Amino acid sequence: MYILTYNVNFRNLDEIIELLQINDIFNVFYESPLEITTDEYGYSYLEKEVSTIDIKIAYDEEVDNLNIFKDKISSLINSECISVEEANYNYETYDFPSISINDNWVLASPDEDICDKNIHKISFISQGAFGTGLHETTKDLLNIILTKIDLCDKKVLDIGTGSGILSIASAIIGASKVTALDIRDVREEVELNSSLNGIYNIETLVGDALKGEVKIEENYDWIYINIGGEETELFMDFIKEHLLPGGKLLVSGLVEWSFDKVKSIVESHGFKLTDKYQSNEWITAIFN
Repeated sequence: MYILTYNVNFRNLDEIIELLQINDIFNVFYESPLEITTDEYGYSYLEKEVSTIDIKIAYDEEVDNLNIFKDKISSLINSECISVEEANYNYETYDFPSISINDNWVLASPDEDICDKNIHKISFISQGAFGTGLHETTKDLLNIILTKIDLCDKKVLDIGTGSGILSIASAIIGASKVTALDIRDVREEVELNSSLNGIYNIETLVGDALKGEVKIEENYDWIYINIGGEETELFMDFIKEHLLPGGKLLVSGLVEWSFDKVKSIVESHGFKLTDKYQSNEWITAIFN
């Protein structure tokens, strides 16, 4: 495969992409000119003002016709190719890098052997959903679930499950039933990674629970929510409705400058902060 790069006028970007599609050229991508900013709940993005932008077009046909393809693009979009890069992507050989959660647990690909008998492995294949153990919040949550709380014979609701890694860890450590909830269809990834660990007591529900797309009749001993401060605020009535008396709430995805506000919101629903953990600017908290 070859990646061809062209520099074009940013204002004409949509027209250029449409023109390429009309000519059966669909493998076009670019990096949006975004600037990371902060808001009251965390991080946000603003589109930067730029005059030109590089677009990249993938070519995976016969190499003998590469120059013909390159010239065709130049003629269509009135721009010369500024670079051609050969890219050999082999997704079948991609290995998920092992992640040490703590001294006794590691997140790793199914094929990776862990020599130390004192270290337990959670097998995991990343398919792109959020929650792979790489982010501070996910790693902190895994450490808490695996070593700091008692989930034996407890029922768990994981709101915004993403890859399902928190649900899987909960089932491994002894939760009797886990419900993994997400607005996106993550069933395949959750079920795949569950099966790699011999876990079959996770129910994956897909839909917007706040709009009634998913009906949850059960109540839980623990509820997790790791999707940000604003989303936590939106879910508070739902959480209180589905938490058993004496149940606990595990909240993450919070930045330090929003924590006091989110804490006040959670406490206004009758909860009390019992534990707080922090990695860099990211905060995880337990309420009961």
